Amino acid sequence: MTITPQPSPDASLDRPYDTVIFDLDGTLSDSAPGIVASLHHAYDMLGHPKPADFVPFIGPPFEIAFRSEGFTEEQIVDLLGVYRERYWNTGAFENSIYPGIDDVLTQLAAQGYRLAIATSKPEETALRILEHFGYIERFEIIGGATFDATRSTKSAVLDYVLGQLGPCRPIMIGDRHHDVEGAREHGIDCIGVRWGYSLDDELERYGARWVIDTPSEILAIVAGRVPS
Repeated sequence: MTITPQPSPDASLDRPYDTVIFDLDGTLSDSAPGIVASLHHAYDMLGHPKPADFVPFIGPPFEIAFRSEGFTEEQIVDLLGVYRERYWNTGAFENSIYPGIDDVLTQLAAQGYRLAIATSKPEETALRILEHFGYIERFEIIGGATFDATRSTKSAVLDYVLGQLGPCRPIMIGDRHHDVEGAREHGIDCIGVRWGYSLDDELERYGARWVIDTPSEILAIVAGRVPS
């Protein structure tokens, strides 16, 4: 989805970045309750034994997690179908914006940064969630995966988003190693956030340039006031 940006007199060529690209799940919103409940529902409906913890499934495409659990491609299609039906109707709204995010988005916009989203969540679902929170107009570009998996990895989603943005100096913000790796593949710095669903030292091990504990830290980094 593309929204025509409004020019801002505050934009500055002196900043290292002029565009901030956010992940969605685990970065802007705590979507775990709805995702986990919908995964439980899918496993129960299809009679599959459940793993001890579904939280590590959040972030990358579900196909990756399901394959690691040993499911066949046919079983994955069935799991996704049941999961998506429940998530579309109910789970998407079992979700909340993290404290501090709203203020950070407001300040970034006021300072003239371009804002975008790159999520591995299907784009139609991401739009539904962002509309629920009243966030659609906050972002110039909202890019997500496709239901047919022709665009599914974070790298592929970022490629799409960057193509829609055109020339810019972007930075990626996300909570999982797929965000770090996808950003690296495009030569983009990445801020890793600890308030999401990363495991232990996952973000450090995969090379996030910064790893932060609170949303307010984003402002100083994108302005170039924090050394790497």
